[in-house]
Amino acid sequence: MERTKVCFFIWGLRAAGAERVLSILANEWSAKGWQVVVLTMEDGRTEPFYPLAPAIELRPLDLLEDSHSALSGLLHNLRRILKLRRVLREVRPTVLVSFIDKANILAILASRGLGIPIVISERTDPSRRTLGRLWDTLRDLTYPRADAIVFQSQAVLEWFPVRVRTKGLVIPNPVIAPPPCAADGPKPGATRRLVAIGRLAHVKGFDLLLRAFAVARKQVPGWTLDIWGEGPERKALEEQAMALGLGGEVRFPGLTDRPFEVLRGADVFVLSSRAEGFPNALVEAMACGTPVISTDFGGAAREIVREGIDGLLVPSEDPAALAGALVGLMADPAARERLSGRAVEVVQRFSSGRILALWEQALGQAMASRAAAGGDACPT
Repeated sequence: MERTKVCFFIWGLRAAGAERVLSILANEWSAKGWQVVVLTMEDGRTEPFYPLAPAIELRPLDLLEDSHSALSGLLHNLRRILKLRRVLREVRPTVLVSFIDKANILAILASRGLGIPIVISERTDPSRRTLGRLWDTLRDLTYPRADAIVFQSQAVLEWFPVRVRTKGLVIPNPVIAPPPCAADGPKPGATRRLVAIGRLAHVKGFDLLLRAFAVARKQVPGWTLDIWGEGPERKALEEQAMALGLGGEVRFPGLTDRPFEVLRGADVFVLSSRAEGFPNALVEAMACGTPVISTDFGGAAREIVREGIDGLLVPSEDPAALAGALVGLMADPAARERLSGRAVEVVQRFSSGRILALWEQALGQAMASRAAAGGDACPT
């Protein structure tokens, strides 16, 4: 696709999974010589957490006003749609790619009548997470109007009605092989370490993990837990850890821009989420050969973790089951070694080359669909 101009739209570029995938795609396509523009709702005062190539044009739209009532929310979203529409007229992309549910809805509404092929990307499991009645209704009305819809798992695609599924493609997140291990990397020690990574928010289930670890460490002492990330529940989680008597065994180190170093220093990685789409931290841990325990969070859980082969799955919202799995791995070095040996296969199963080709297929599908429908180029 010569002279392709891809325009991305996303709420912001913080440290999260969708943002990571967007940055990978944007950088790969920029390296191919495509024009790449990234539109965000942010005000431009914060640098993207994941670096973008110098040739990529980043345009913050400064549209993140807080809404204090239904009316102000309506007015803010109308303003967002109108400004996004004006910018799309200026940019005139070959194709528009939107990430995350509410941004998808706004992108579809803003691009109506402009003749721009649009690919939207669903990044979570909506069967386990409502957007609220109004946004859920808008999703039902707008998603069928996209030209192509990317889902991270077959399970999520099948949750949607037929008029959405017919536009759908299943594209997992790319898994990039970790860089070679440094000679002065983490060394085994007397203390073993559990590691979790994610936004400190309710959906990530760190409250459940703390309860499970409080039980497990009594049966298998000598382990610590590091929960990496930032978010609105930091204070509540720190207080919970103290109340459970875990003050000396649990740390909250904050964000990291070196996840592979963190994951290589772990003896076990734990994902305790209530709901996910395709969690990058989980597959990155597996790519590092770290044995993993994950909740069966919906989405791509069973497509990523092959139960008992390269990781363990436990029911979500079940701290007792999570504690049992923790005890099992914490007490069994041979089991950890066995899971570790197969976990690294995730790099081949979700190779970046294969995933990039699928994304380019999605762009082609969107452009062919728009052409077949008689869509014109974006008007001036």
